[in-house]
Amino acid sequence: MRIRIFDLAVMAIFTAIIFVVEQALSFIPNVQLTVFFFILYTRLLGMKKTLFIAVLHTLLDNMYMGTMIWHLVLPMMVGWSLIPILLGTVFKNARSVIALTLFAFGFGFLYGILFIPFQAYVWGYDLWLYFIYDLPFEFAMAISGALSVALLYQPVHFYLNQELSKYDLIDSKRYVS
Repeated sequence: MRIRIFDLAVMAIFTAIIFVVEQALSFIPNVQLTVFFFILYTRLLGMKKTLFIAVLHTLLDNMYMGTMIWHLVLPMMVGWSLIPILLGTVFKNARSVIALTLFAFGFGFLYGILFIPFQAYVWGYDLWLYFIYDLPFEFAMAISGALSVALLYQPVHFYLNQELSKYDLIDSKRYVS
């Protein structure tokens, strides 16, 4: 993977987009476009560049929110990093909108489940009880992720694929969906 100044600029802009949109929607619990953006970026830029964006986003988000504590940062870092890792390895052939929508739906539950052991350890919660109480929030995140991918992925991917190809940022043949 070669990184150029233009690559860094695009990754910084993409990180800023995720951050701003997530903060704009923060008044609605677990409703966000973050899953959509990480799926989109992975398909456009690849696993490694999106992994960098995920780590940077997590650090910025936690610094801004004042929650730089291990039991929140660690599961969030693992969770957001799982999108590019899974789409770059296990689900590398998942390119259709339907497959990516199902991935986003399942990820909504996976992301929420990642927090349970950390919160149970720190606060002494019962694992299963926490899981049951958290299900509505996980379901909200799963629905918002799936809907955003189903509605936005194809048009936004097409547009960004065309634009980024002009600057040789992506190999348009490799990332065409």
